[in-house]
Amino acid sequence: MSMASHSGAQRVGHLTDFGTLERIAVMCLRDWNRSPDSPASSAAVSNTRSAQHAFAQMMELGACYGRRPLACHHCKCKCVGADEAVFACLVKSATDGAHEDAAMLAALIVRPDMAGCFATLAAQFGVALSTDLRINPIMAADPTVYSPALH
Repeated sequence: MSMASHSGAQRVGHLTDFGTLERIAVMCLRDWNRSPDSPASSAAVSNTRSAQHAFAQMMELGACYGRRPLACHHCKCKCVGADEAVFACLVKSATDGAHEDAAMLAALIVRPDMAGCFATLAAQFGVALSTDLRINPIMAADPTVYSPALH
């Protein structure tokens, strides 16, 4: 199935519609989608091992128990697709402590019996990214500077 015709790739917004945390989560997902053989490098925008580890575990869980492959736009694309938006909202909800909402969103990505685990990993990833944003205000001002595609 072509990604162009995949409903998960349908444009639902722009990166500027999302907060910094969500934009970085989308960029990490796009980088991983481009090079899934090296998931640890997918969290290259983060300087913490905990963010990289949680992201790698999330992607491994998604690869094993995902409902289908997530559709992603190109790393430098300013649009956000449906799958990317769900992922971004999942990370944000999990980070904010809305575990039930995060698990509901995770169930759109992975099997329902794995949604709680996926949401917990999303929370770990999001909290680590949030810590990075507080430590590195340049990253918060313009996360595209740290786009994994540029590394």
